[in-house]
Amino acid sequence: MSFEDFKRILAEELQIEESRIIPEATFLDDLLIDSIKLVELMLRLEEMGFALPLESAWDVETIGDAFKLYTQQ
Repeated sequence: MSFEDFKRILAEELQIEESRIIPEATFLDDLLIDSIKLVELMLRLEEMGFALPLESAWDVETIGDAFKLYTQQ
């Protein structure tokens, strides 16, 4: 999966503009996504075939962190 594909999925799932989704953007401070929404996002991505251990959610701070974890599967 390319970063552009990942970005489109996040924009749709989080209902935010793609332009806000950059590798350095933090879920909490830049995108205002709290831990509950982050877990919901991870569960939705899992439904789409991107499984990741739930405990990894706490290691994800930026979009780049999330992309790296999902592409290392």
